[in-house]
Amino acid sequence: MERAVVVGASRGIGAAVARHLEPRVVDLISVARGASVAGRSVRADVATDAGLDAVVAAVGDRPLDALLFMGGTWESGAFTEAYGFLASPRQEARQVIAVNLLAPILLVQSLVPALAKAAKPRVVIIGALSARDGAASPEVANTGSKFGLRGAAQAMAQTLRPMGIGISLIHPGNVATEEVESDIAEGRFGSQVPIPIADLLATIDHVLALSGASVPTEIDLVQMRGA
Repeated sequence: MERAVVVGASRGIGAAVARHLEPRVVDLISVARGASVAGRSVRADVATDAGLDAVVAAVGDRPLDALLFMGGTWESGAFTEAYGFLASPRQEARQVIAVNLLAPILLVQSLVPALAKAAKPRVVIIGALSARDGAASPEVANTGSKFGLRGAAQAMAQTLRPMGIGISLIHPGNVATEEVESDIAEGRFGSQVPIPIADLLATIDHVLALSGASVPTEIDLVQMRGA
């Protein structure tokens, strides 16, 4: 690819994706609030208009082959017994919704002109298994944002398909980032075997390698063992 944007490229899944793509992308634009680990770093909070504008400026008017939104946030104590809906501050819910739902919607909207210029443009967004019907987790704002993201992606796909822009959501279980492995080791998560990063990267590679004639709309990556 000539040009790709990875959001959330300072740690976790986003950092792994940025490192993975760097050798194969001429101009990799890595977006994060802090320093990115690979590519051309753009420090931006995409939950703000200033952050969105910074990404648009970094892309410019040149074709954009892929937008990979790998960022996300959740409530304090999420996925552990420390989380409590009634104790979650209002601002926390607003922030989770802003980052997980509004940011990807507005970033896609902002980058459509650049994506539409590419030969086979793709948008890949990390969702969550909790967005599936009957699979909600107790984290209300996080689960709500992921459910909303599914609907938003389906709606955006209707608008963008005639432009040749494909949108794919990947819903993984726990992925073996340093943070997840630490949570398991220290007992905050139950005993389990997380999904190897390599499996997620291979899934993203598959989405990006397909021809412009088809697009996977949603892919579930389910852990074979553990929560």
